[in-house]
Amino acid sequence: MKQGLVSIMMPVFNGELFLPLALDCLLAQDYANFEIIILDNQSTDGTRVICQQYASRDSRIRYVPDDRYRITHDAANHLATLATGEFAMLACDDDLWVPTFLSACVGFLRTHPDVGVVFPNAAYVDINGIRGESRLLAGRDIYNERHDKFGNFKRFLRHRRIVPPIFGVYRSDVMRAALPFDTFDETIADVDNLFFLKIITMTKVHCLDEVLFYYRNKFRGLEPTLQNGIRANPNWFVVWIYFARHQRKFTARILQVIDSAPFAGPQKVALRLYTFSALVYFTSFAHLRAAVGRLLTRWGWREGVAVKKDQHHDLRVEALKQTNYREQNANRRGHT
Repeated sequence: MKQGLVSIMMPVFNGELFLPLALDCLLAQDYANFEIIILDNQSTDGTRVICQQYASRDSRIRYVPDDRYRITHDAANHLATLATGEFAMLACDDDLWVPTFLSACVGFLRTHPDVGVVFPNAAYVDINGIRGESRLLAGRDIYNERHDKFGNFKRFLRHRRIVPPIFGVYRSDVMRAALPFDTFDETIADVDNLFFLKIITMTKVHCLDEVLFYYRNKFRGLEPTLQNGIRANPNWFVVWIYFARHQRKFTARILQVIDSAPFAGPQKVALRLYTFSALVYFTSFAHLRAAVGRLLTRWGWREGVAVKKDQHHDLRVEALKQTNYREQNANRRGHT
């Protein structure tokens, strides 16, 4: 493990639309001691050429063509075996970072040895490159190194705001201890939430309350044509049932994390009760609240997750269909 080195792990699949912008942002960091490991999951667009061009210009970039297609979380698991740095982070091929992102995060980790992951606050950037102004974390969601693990677990369960926490800078040994990302059903949803819940039981976390990261705001909703067990044009009730089944599976995994965590007995009882209340909330009120939020976003009354499918979504869905994505999900579901 190379001291001071940050291993930036980037899984890529058909990322030609935004990949050059993402790489330019990372190469512009004022903390220069990093490596970028790009795992290309058999892209069918111009991703390979872009990666090879950048790698030829900067020796800190390592381009790895994968020998098989992996979903994002499986790719992250594999990337972790290739990382060599004292620190590590996950990077998507379409996000943006302020030049001081790495120096701020690494600087905090160096002065706070009991903190395992640091992340800055974030805002959205849309598919046209327009950066939003609203911070994604506010109030009690601003994690602090003085917060205890029990409180952080409750805090995360309440809102499950995984962005930007999942995209922070980790101590590599902490990240590896929480791996692998556990894909527990065909939706591949909440895998990152489960991972971060494990992180919270292991170490202190901290949020730098300044916007140093921009998360690409694009359509990320359920795509029925890629899912098993759901028809091509489902009504809202079918989607809700599908979502509720997923939440039940996710709840079971959360309980497993609680059982294996170093919490005191009464704390585990409290967290289990809190987890069940979160299940009720996320399959009822939160679902309705999200629908209202999508309407407000569509009408332009607030910043939020994109509600319209765009070119990026269409291209990715078409490419995933070519990889027999549904069949792979069916096989994965049979092993979970």
